[in-house]
Amino acid sequence: MKTKEEDDDDFDVFGDEDEGEKVEEPTESRAEMLARLKAEAEARTAQKEAKQRTLVAIEVKPWDTEQDLAELWKKITTTIKQDGLKWGEGFQLVEVAFGIKKLCMTFTMGVNNSSDIIQEEIQAFEDEVQSVEIVSMNVL
Repeated sequence: MKTKEEDDDDFDVFGDEDEGEKVEEPTESRAEMLARLKAEAEARTAQKEAKQRTLVAIEVKPWDTEQDLAELWKKITTTIKQDGLKWGEGFQLVEVAFGIKKLCMTFTMGVNNSSDIIQEEIQAFEDEVQSVEIVSMNVL
């Protein structure tokens, strides 16, 4: 059995290597390792962005009080199609003033979609739509 003094002699304070131990050579160079790690990080980021969705709430204001807003909603959701764009299940009618109502609706879009383009496509219905405003955008 070792005494306390013998145990203290074996302790290496500075962590020097013994002559008997061999240091393993790395199998890839530092540049190769950095390139591999960078590629892995980019792949993870691309995978994360592919899943990323944005919920957008918009208000569509019509020109006329007599306009059928349910028909306008149906026209917007069936006409405007893009990859990654999904329209909400329904809509709300909100009173503005003097009997005029606005159409409040939502859609979800992917990273490759642009809310500005969707807004412009809705405003292309010039005879029916006075303005389109984005109320909120939330990343899901």
